[in-house]
Amino acid sequence: MDLDFYWAFLPMSFLICLVLTVIAIPAIIRIAFEKQLFDVPDYRKVHTGQVPRLGGVAFLPGIMIATFIVLGFANVMTEGLFPAGHTTEIMYGAAGAMFLYMAGVTDDLVGLSYKVKFPVQIISACLLCASGLWINNFYGILGIHQIPAFVGIPFTVIVIVLIINAINLIDGIDGLASGLCILGITVFAVLFIKEELFSYSVIAMASLGALLPFYIYNVYGTSNKRTKIFMGDAGSLTIGYIIAAFTIKGAIFAHQDPGTSSEQPYYFVYALAILLVPILDVVRLFCHRIARHRNPFTPDRCHIHHKFLAIGMTIGQARHTIIGISLVFFLFNIFLIKYININILLLVDILLWTLMHMFLSYRIRLMQRRHVHSAEGYKE
Repeated sequence: MDLDFYWAFLPMSFLICLVLTVIAIPAIIRIAFEKQLFDVPDYRKVHTGQVPRLGGVAFLPGIMIATFIVLGFANVMTEGLFPAGHTTEIMYGAAGAMFLYMAGVTDDLVGLSYKVKFPVQIISACLLCASGLWINNFYGILGIHQIPAFVGIPFTVIVIVLIINAINLIDGIDGLASGLCILGITVFAVLFIKEELFSYSVIAMASLGALLPFYIYNVYGTSNKRTKIFMGDAGSLTIGYIIAAFTIKGAIFAHQDPGTSSEQPYYFVYALAILLVPILDVVRLFCHRIARHRNPFTPDRCHIHHKFLAIGMTIGQARHTIIGISLVFFLFNIFLIKYININILLLVDILLWTLMHMFLSYRIRLMQRRHVHSAEGYKE
């Protein structure tokens, strides 16, 4: 395929979805105010005022319309553009995404128990694996390399569900989930373009076209002017699913080390490193809740963004800090994987993550003690 022709289609995907999202979001906000569909503030949430949480309703339709228009047009213009495997992956992936989208919209409108959402996530993950997209190599993690389907498919389902929940649960302050998703999808777009995976590049560019206008409304909009909107589960579940599919696709690339015949885990690490912050946070949260004999799906204020807010950061400072940490983890991992064993790198990641949380917890306790002493002094 001619590379100039290939590049010409990617901006089309981005622009079509961008325009559709820019048109859809103000209409969604207007309907939300007419029907009184707002995200109700509670003890866990940091916002006040009436803010719709239906921003994600615009994501999947815009992404699918842009993707199918561009892929359809490109297929007409270029014979034999799509490998059969990619077509199957996209079809099964679209079915799984639509399944999650329906559950997300239902949850945003009337509420939906995790007892319903969790099985839906598993079914959607299984649909993706049914297309043949599953992790078949650990690249030396715990000394394991090639793995059979009866191990790889269940493991892939777990990874997909983990990533979906990681994106869903980190959507707690303005621009955090969408900012991390923009960062992650940009990395995947570069990887797919480099590997000339045209269909995946188109989906990635369409996803960026959906996320960028939402980010502006979410971060810079205000409830007073009726320009602010949240992602909601319709957005976080489907974007999380798309990123999970990108992660699996990126992870199964076997990069050949120059001058050797051995497989190197470079792309495997690239795919997972950009998601380390939300993935490690959801694992920490689940372990924290289980250790305290609580339902791991019970919401609380123990997320990483709550910790940064607790030490005195503003929402903007917390958002930029967490996105910056995610970028640092990514750069740290893709640089060191060329020089050290993947198991050592994973242990260093976990150690750094643990030390960061120990430091944050120490700062929070210190501030709480100061607050207590200050209150006691005031009473005296």
